[in-house]
Amino acid sequence: MLKAFLLIPVLLSLALLTCAQDTTSVAFSEDTSGIEDQRFIDRYENVFMTKIPTRRMFKLGYTASTYKGIGLTAAFEYKVFPFLSLEAAVYSRAAREGDGIYMENVFRQLSGENLFVSGGSRWYPNMRKRIVRQQSANNLTGSYVSVLYERSLAAIQDGRVRDHFSLTYGFQSRFLANGFLDFSLGMYYLRPFPQWFTVGSVPSRFNMNNLVFASRSLIGLAFGDWKRTDRGPLCDILHCDYMVRQHFKVRLPELNIGIQVQSARLEVGYERKMGKSPFSVNLGFRSENNQFEARYTSRQGLTEFDGQLRFYYLQKSQIRKGKASDNLSGLYAGPHLGYRWTYEYFNHRRNKLLREPIAGLTAGYQQRLFNKLYFDSALSMSAIGFYQSVFKVRYGELNAKAGVGFAF
Repeated sequence: MLKAFLLIPVLLSLALLTCAQDTTSVAFSEDTSGIEDQRFIDRYENVFMTKIPTRRMFKLGYTASTYKGIGLTAAFEYKVFPFLSLEAAVYSRAAREGDGIYMENVFRQLSGENLFVSGGSRWYPNMRKRIVRQQSANNLTGSYVSVLYERSLAAIQDGRVRDHFSLTYGFQSRFLANGFLDFSLGMYYLRPFPQWFTVGSVPSRFNMNNLVFASRSLIGLAFGDWKRTDRGPLCDILHCDYMVRQHFKVRLPELNIGIQVQSARLEVGYERKMGKSPFSVNLGFRSENNQFEARYTSRQGLTEFDGQLRFYYLQKSQIRKGKASDNLSGLYAGPHLGYRWTYEYFNHRRNKLLREPIAGLTAGYQQRLFNKLYFDSALSMSAIGFYQSVFKVRYGELNAKAGVGFAF
């Protein structure tokens, strides 16, 4: 019995010792959030070349605006200080309105009244901080404030040349090795003010009605003093290995808001893949409206619906080579059909209404960028028919355009 009582405290001591042992366990896990963040930063830097020093850049771009039309711009920008650059440019207006450059008007529009020269400066307010934080090199990429003067080479209205003074805020960026994007919003003073119908002489003094708030976008090629670098596999940069079966597209709009004139050019679209084939159906809607109010009221505009069958003809071979995925990026070609309404009102009375069926062929290139951006450029040849005779061609149309926007 005594041995049993002595055995009890011994067992209790062993139990306490067992409970007192270190029971801490070590678990191993891998935090991938930092790696993913770094990958995104690397992709951003490789796409927009933010770490590449640049002091000189020559730009040739497709220009879209509502205050002076659509055309081509050749510009040279030179960095004087990390925060300041100077820019000189020549702009050729190929179309006063519409959603692209109409080739039949190019040579006629290359006259003095459609050629503009400009000079100005750009202030990059965040450049110094970004350089200190090692977020950017001393280059021409980033947000800016611009002051610009522009004038036509020949008389346009009432025997006078047209000149523009502007103060804008925008963002410019390199894109891969030889591309660039530039989008800006700001105040423009147009002298003399563009009018569809000139009534009397054009005043030369300062007039508040000549001020407009407008947007401008440029997309094109850039050449400069930067060194080529190894940017890694293109698919890592452009996310071309993502599978995209459908997306909604909203192109960056072009706006012009003034006291007397308001203009807007908008475009949206929806594209969907046809099964696992390299074909897709692209539906588009665009609208352009211009309104002028003074001693009279004039309103012009058009609305157009368009449907395209797109064949991404290199996609299968690119997938086999591991350079692409089953998505909506790449070179494409195919037929398109559409319908266009063109109208004009003068003093609230309809002056013109045209309804035109459209049919033709389109070839272009589309690319998704990251998750929410897209770039699309196309050359289309169309036959414009009569309202009640689809197969009777009224005139032909050759159009080139490019656009950047958001994709969802």
